[in-house]
Amino acid sequence: MCFVVGSICYAQKGTITVTVKGIKEVKGKIMVAFGDKSHPKEMVYSMLPVTSVNNVICILKEVPVGIGNLYVYQDLNGNLQLDKDENQVPVEPCNTRERITVKEGENKVEIKLINVKEMMNAK
Repeated sequence: MCFVVGSICYAQKGTITVTVKGIKEVKGKIMVAFGDKSHPKEMVYSMLPVTSVNNVICILKEVPVGIGNLYVYQDLNGNLQLDKDENQVPVEPCNTRERITVKEGENKVEIKLINVKEMMNAK
């Protein structure tokens, strides 16, 4: 949605405060992204260093109002991507929340990192 004044479109924006839980080691950075992976240039993202195993709070600003997905991972080796094994299973802690509604103003979301590879081996 946008408001048109003259010939300028002012899109509504929000802020997402993301609390990342489940950090097991002080290593690398936490990457938080919001949007649609099929439109990567329109995604809003941030990376923060991991300084403790306590929660990391990341604030995404200028997020377009609407529905999108939240992607979070801990980049343990600093290569700026979520590493996966030969079967495309993530080997770094990560999680996704789909269909989050962002409203104008402040929005708050909590997400816990999981180790997908460990979970699959535990079954």
